[in-house]
Amino acid sequence: MKKLNIAYYYRKLAEKSRSFYAERLKGVRVDIILFAVTASVLLIAAAVNLFRGAGAPGRIDIAVSAQFETLFGRDFFDALIDEFEAQNPGIRVVTNARDADIVFVDNSGLQSLIADSALASPESYTRLVSFMDIFVYNIDILQSARLDRPPRTRADFIAAARAVAAQGGAFPFALGLDESDPLSLRRELLPWVWAAGGELLDGDGNLSRIAADTVAFFGQLHREGLLAPDSFSVSRERRLEEFAEGRIAMLAASSRDIAFLRHNTAGNFDITAIPPTAIGRNRLGLSGIYAGISSGCARPDEAWAFLMFIEGKRRNFARALDAVPGIFPGSFPDDYIINEPLLAKAWDIFEAADIVEHYPADSALEEIDAAIKERLTGL
Repeated sequence: MKKLNIAYYYRKLAEKSRSFYAERLKGVRVDIILFAVTASVLLIAAAVNLFRGAGAPGRIDIAVSAQFETLFGRDFFDALIDEFEAQNPGIRVVTNARDADIVFVDNSGLQSLIADSALASPESYTRLVSFMDIFVYNIDILQSARLDRPPRTRADFIAAARAVAAQGGAFPFALGLDESDPLSLRRELLPWVWAAGGELLDGDGNLSRIAADTVAFFGQLHREGLLAPDSFSVSRERRLEEFAEGRIAMLAASSRDIAFLRHNTAGNFDITAIPPTAIGRNRLGLSGIYAGISSGCARPDEAWAFLMFIEGKRRNFARALDAVPGIFPGSFPDDYIINEPLLAKAWDIFEAADIVEHYPADSALEEIDAAIKERLTGL
């Protein structure tokens, strides 16, 4: 049905009314007639709209967690939702911080969801973006300590840390073992264990020899005063800020942090692989951001439709965060990686390394965490 144009009909009917009633109903006020005509037109329009609304199907709401917008930004969020709703006119996507059908989490959040059986099924999640472990260093601080390159091995690292400490003005290295984050210990320890060619546990489920050596390595840094203070109370985020402020010379980080450091670091910095125990092919870990269907989802079919839609947009997510490697497995770097020197260097490090996945939730590892923390605090 052609849409009613109220202004057009009002004008035409008003003109006819003036002519008709001027000839036949002299004495009746024209403004009263015009009011009646206008009311009639409005009633017709309302009836048409009511008819259309009665025939339109209702839309089903699915809720996504507020972290979607927090992680990727409002503009990205709005554009993606608009595209999905245009392809699925029967579904509307809304934001709900508490009762979300679709949740967006990083590794630590995913591990918690799995441990709490908070996902609809063990297969009801997908990884949207992948990041890699890296080692960042302040070029200016190292040059002031008469170092012309970053450390290539742990022995190099110890020597560089001692040189920075002798120079003064910055802490050589830092750990972010915030006790409020139960996974912080594994996040700090595992990249060094993997770089050394080992795993956290041995075949019997005990702390491996390489992991124990890495704990002793951290202990040596602590005894020699090469670690920034408050290792068990400062978060990884605060350590990044301290590095950006020029207060820390070297730090194990994630490619996810490159964007922050590029825009906030005072002075020059660069990246390399986490120093292994000996020169050879490196090993590095991947972490990510995931989307999953919650166990409390009341609209599983619609939620699956949205989950499959955003899985097909993984390159968009990777571009939004300048992620390296971005998509895993993936066979080539995207343009945003090629065109940014630090991201391109991260990609080269990624391609030259063996890849290890970060551990999922495992309650048995909590005892290992406690044993490691006991060793660290006793050193």
